[in-house]
Amino acid sequence: MKKIVGVTKCPVGIAHTYMAAEKLTQAAKDMGYEIKVETQGASGTEDELTTQDIKEAEFVVFAADVAVDGMERFIGKKIIYGDTPTAIKDSKELINRYHNASIYQGNKEETEENTSATTSSQGQSRPAVKQLLNGVSHMIPFVVVGGLFIALAIAFGGHPTSTGMVIPKDTIWFKMNAIGNFGFTLMIPILAGYIADAIAGRAALAPVMISAMVANSPDILGTKAGTGFLGAILIGYVGGYLVKWINTWKIPKDLRPVMPIFVIPLLGTIILSAAFIYILGGPISWLMTALESMLTFLSKNPSTSIILGAIMGLMVATDMGGPVNKVAFLFGVASITAKTPQIMGIVACSVAVPPLTVGISTLVWGKLFSEEERSASIPAILMGLIGITEGAIPFATANPARVFPSIMIGSAVAGAIGAVMGITDVVPHGGPIVGILGATNNLLLFFVAIIIGVIVGTLILITLQKRAIRKGIVHNQ
Repeated sequence: MKKIVGVTKCPVGIAHTYMAAEKLTQAAKDMGYEIKVETQGASGTEDELTTQDIKEAEFVVFAADVAVDGMERFIGKKIIYGDTPTAIKDSKELINRYHNASIYQGNKEETEENTSATTSSQGQSRPAVKQLLNGVSHMIPFVVVGGLFIALAIAFGGHPTSTGMVIPKDTIWFKMNAIGNFGFTLMIPILAGYIADAIAGRAALAPVMISAMVANSPDILGTKAGTGFLGAILIGYVGGYLVKWINTWKIPKDLRPVMPIFVIPLLGTIILSAAFIYILGGPISWLMTALESMLTFLSKNPSTSIILGAIMGLMVATDMGGPVNKVAFLFGVASITAKTPQIMGIVACSVAVPPLTVGISTLVWGKLFSEEERSASIPAILMGLIGITEGAIPFATANPARVFPSIMIGSAVAGAIGAVMGITDVVPHGGPIVGILGATNNLLLFFVAIIIGVIVGTLILITLQKRAIRKGIVHNQ
């Protein structure tokens, strides 16, 4: 009996990883193969393939949506590239691709034949998408833990003041909030680092993660805000391919051992950090100043209030904690001291819409979304209730084509309604929590603005998702 081996791995590492392994095992047995499948799940690697297993195998079957660990083990073996939805739907068809399989050559790019042969529920056949999802899958636990800790701390220990939601320092809620902030701080380098790891391996982790922190540090960049998660994605790809290029250098054999632990981290950090400080710092600062000038102009004329509300809503959802979002938020904060708290009211209406939209959509219409998205639905809703826009980041990162239009339009609608209704907010924070705690002038209208924005965003997201399923861009989960 011929022997084959396989590896399964989904972004979350729970259901799809093991479902794919089960389907591959059954299909292989039905086709007359002896098979061993390694699962790289949330609990670690199980049924790990030994050197002997791989040596004896006719070929290797991958059912993986993100980068597989230990790829160097398979150099010289015939490889079939697939993802978990394909394995779950038709494992026999996936195994039959061995006729067109080519020999894996290590760091060399996959052949066009193998890449085009892979179908996917979310386009994971494209290497860039797999690399992005590798970062997202590692980032999600940090977002969930950080967001939940902050949400609980604010809900049970916070109270509104003129300086924002304050949590007394001598309480457990203060410590919980600090721990939550650590999770959000780590989210940025984790996302960037593991995008780069999927491109160039572990050598890319240190330079990219350090540089991602630099890119998110206003004091170092000389700006009012860091580049946020969009900057993390950019630096992940740029840093990954930079390290991959460095790895192609012809280095004397004696110097190769120090490359991944000394030369690459040092050189990569210098190049990437310098690029963000000296090349991107200026444009970011200019953009923020221009946005502030535009908002100031619109705020001076009551007739443009609906335009101001829509634009601020769009800005809030554009990068969720990044520089554009920060301009809108800081403009709202400044309005409180200027005795025009209705501008902060617009922000307060808008910030809850992105996480509530994606959380409610994936919770109620779960079959339209991936396992990864469903797993983050409840935390996203809780973060939305507390006014933490970052709760939508995992969804927007993994599914930008459908999530961004939904949350941006939904936030714009909420902001415009908040502006027309004259909603005010006297504390530098947003979301339903500030209304419940008495920081707004009209709780009912405040909730109406948020609810309408969420309904609009949800309808758009569900419509786009269903359309993508009909066109075969994604598969019904």
